Amino acid sequence: MTPQELKNSILQQAIQGKLVEQRPEEGTAEELFEQIQKEKQRLIAGGKIKKEKPLPEITEDEKPFDIPESWKWVRLGSIVELNPTNDIDDSLEVSFIPMAHVADGYRNEHTFEVKKWGEIKKGFTHFATGDIGIAKITPCFQNKKSVIFAGLKNGYGAGTTELSIVRVVNNLMLKEYLLWFFKSAYFIDNGVRSFTGTAGQQRIHKDYLSNCLLPLPPLSEQKRIVAKIEELLPYIHRYEESWLKLEAFNSR
Repeated sequence: MTPQELKNSILQQAIQGKLVEQRPEEGTAEELFEQIQKEKQRLIAGGKIKKEKPLPEITEDEKPFDIPESWKWVRLGSIVELNPTNDIDDSLEVSFIPMAHVADGYRNEHTFEVKKWGEIKKGFTHFATGDIGIAKITPCFQNKKSVIFAGLKNGYGAGTTELSIVRVVNNLMLKEYLLWFFKSAYFIDNGVRSFTGTAGQQRIHKDYLSNCLLPLPPLSEQKRIVAKIEELLPYIHRYEESWLKLEAFNSR
């Protein structure tokens, strides 16, 4: 098994509910889903977020694999806010992030430049600290350029238009669980199948994120899944180093 295959396997186990055990006392994803819906409706009523168009019902034929009984299949757009905008003062210093400043692979890293908001508020993608950015153009999408924005200047930023932005609703979802989902082969492969555009300028379909099927675990289980992945990362790194040494040895 190559290091890439090992990483894909671990993330697939994670999103299928096979990486950690289920605990009845942690509740169900159905309860979490209803909580998120109530909070979204409250924010819509208060003008904090925009009302979204209804998403199609999920059919049995769409479900790609089995998940635990305490989990729930949801469309991503039903539990998060997509591509929000910032309403801040033009003179405020914020972070500017071109695509080159977002790490690829399984890293969750980015750097930024500092600019005045008035210089970048038009013609760029808006985001804030805690949002998740996902590259939507080839080959950055396949290369897993996705990140949780952290440490932004004054908490806000803007960047390349080739990023889609996901914002969780009042911390009712674990951002890190979503990030690992976005780096999974399941998410990437389905996104590639949705590609539109000409060669070299292909992007995920404009509705791919909102309609994407997400296996939703209870919040406490999300935390345990992320903790287990982070526990495994050093072992995966050592495995990859050994693999590369062996490949170099075989080549010589």
